[in-house]
Amino acid sequence: MPGWPYPSYADRRWLGGDRGPDKALAGVVRALRALVAETGGTVDGSPPSLLHALTQLADLGERTEWAMLSVIGEARTEGVTWAAIGEALGVTKQAAQQRFAPYVKEALARASAGS
Repeated sequence: MPGWPYPSYADRRWLGGDRGPDKALAGVVRALRALVAETGGTVDGSPPSLLHALTQLADLGERTEWAMLSVIGEARTEGVTWAAIGEALGVTKQAAQQRFAPYVKEALARASAGS
């Protein structure tokens, strides 16, 4: 099988690097490399390292989703419209509302039940 045609995960230029022009992607690169190091992994091209990085990336994605739900819930309680949230996410008002409204409603219900 031929080698991967893009810079390796172990290469400092991977996905534009940790200081690349795409600031969001550079932040992901920094966060992933930090998580790998903090959890005892190494950044190299070996299969164990790649699998460890993949595990950390999946965890990072899940936590990013939680953070996004939290910010959306807070925005809604501050009166931000679904249209504005959809625009910030690059989707329609309807798409944002369909995806996130049930979670926001559930979180608010739990919070009011606990107070």
